[in-house]
Amino acid sequence: MPTFQRGHTTIAYTDTGVPAGREDAPVVFFAHGLLFSGWMFQHQIAHLRDRYRCVTIDFRGQGESPRALGGYDMDTLTVDVSELLRYLQIPVVNFVGLSMGGFVGIRLAARNPEVVHSLTLLDSAATAEEPANRSKYKTLSKVYRVAGMKPLRSRVAPIMLADRNLSAPWVEEWMAMLERTDRVGLVKAIESVADRDPCEDEAIRIIAPTLVVVGAEDAATPPDKSRRIAELIATTSFHEIPGAGHSPTMERPDEVNTILETFLSEYNA
Repeated sequence: MPTFQRGHTTIAYTDTGVPAGREDAPVVFFAHGLLFSGWMFQHQIAHLRDRYRCVTIDFRGQGESPRALGGYDMDTLTVDVSELLRYLQIPVVNFVGLSMGGFVGIRLAARNPEVVHSLTLLDSAATAEEPANRSKYKTLSKVYRVAGMKPLRSRVAPIMLADRNLSAPWVEEWMAMLERTDRVGLVKAIESVADRDPCEDEAIRIIAPTLVVVGAEDAATPPDKSRRIAELIATTSFHEIPGAGHSPTMERPDEVNTILETFLSEYNA
C-alpha cells in the first residue's frame, strides 16, 4: 500500500487512479470508521471505480498506517486529509466518511468548502460522545491493549454490526485485521473518538450538498444522531438502511452502492 509522510507521521492510502478514457473523472474520497480502514469501502470502490477516481485513507494507527507520536484528534486527522489531497494534487473531492470519517468530513467541509464538492456522512454524528459510551469505550480499549481483540469480540461486534450480521463471512477477516493492528496506535484512535469535541457549530456552515445515511440498527451512533445532522446542514437527503448496524458499507453494500451512486450522479453530471 502506498504511503506519504507528514512530518514524522506515515499515512497509508489507496488510489485507483483515473479511469481509462475518463481523464476528467471526479474523485471520491473515502474516510473509514473506527476499528476499520479503507478496506471497509471495498464494495463501493469496486462499484464506482470505472467512473470515478477512488481514494482511501487509513487514519493514524489503523489499517496500514503505523502508530504516530501524537495527533489522533479529529482536527489533526482533518489536516492529514488535506495534506494527502495536496500530495496527490487533488483540488476537489466528493467526500464519503463513515462514523470517525464523518467527524473528519464535517470539519473538512466546513473549514475548506472549496475542497468538498459533495459530502456523504454514514452512521456519523455532530455531537460529542455520550458520557456513558465514553467510559465504556475507554474501558474496552484498556482491555484490548493488554489482551487483544479476541476476548472482546462478543462486546465489540454488537456495537459495530446489526445482530443478523455478526456471523457474516467477512467478520473473520476484519477480526484478523484487528489482531494485526498495533495496539497502542489503535487505543489512541479509540480515545480520540471517545474524547472528540462536538462540531454542530461547524455543520451548520456546510454548503456542500450532503447525503446522510444510517443503519436502522446502529448501536454506536443511533439514527437520531444522523437525523440531527440532516437538520443542521442546509442541503441534505436522508436514508435509513434496514438490517444494517454501524457498518453498512460491509453489512448492506448493495443498498449503500445504489444510494451513493444516485447521489454522486446527481452532483457530478
